[in-house]
Amino acid sequence: PVALSADSVEATWNALKEAKSPRLQVCASVSPVQMEYLFHKKPEAMLKAIEETIAACVEKTEDVEFIAEDATRSDAEFLYSAIKTAINAGAKTITVCDATGAMLPDELGVFIDAVYENVPELKDVVLGISCSNELAMADACAIAAIKHGVREIKAAAYQINKISLPNVARLLATKGD
Repeated sequence: PVALSADSVEATWNALKEAKSPRLQVCASVSPVQMEYLFHKKPEAMLKAIEETIAACVEKTEDVEFIAEDATRSDAEFLYSAIKTAINAGAKTITVCDATGAMLPDELGVFIDAVYENVPELKDVVLGISCSNELAMADACAIAAIKHGVREIKAAAYQINKISLPNVARLLATKGD
């Protein structure tokens, strides 16, 4: 992941550029609390940082992912603006995160539907999801997200409070239709 700065983009790219399939990820919090206390930015400054950082990444590679940290606790309109800003700057993958793991599968489905409805630009990129397993619902939320159009999930082979790759693979093999 790339921090929100040009120096960070350069350093990260230099570490990855020889990889077979390098991807630069730009992580930014989109919830008010994390934006202000972790990034020390107001909403407009965060949008500008997202835009500038993704544009710098796109100069290095076309495979740029924007990760909207704490997306499920963000102001919806700000989240949509952040996603649109990232896409317009050149991000090809957008990942929204349920960092607290507080959503149930049906709630996450409604959330994903609203994101698609309010960000028509998503038709041109891949939407992904990341879920905490705080309520032991991450795997079920991942399946719900897939049913609502998400094309990529962040899963772990050895899950520690994340979506379980083996569990989701087994669920998809059993209920893939």
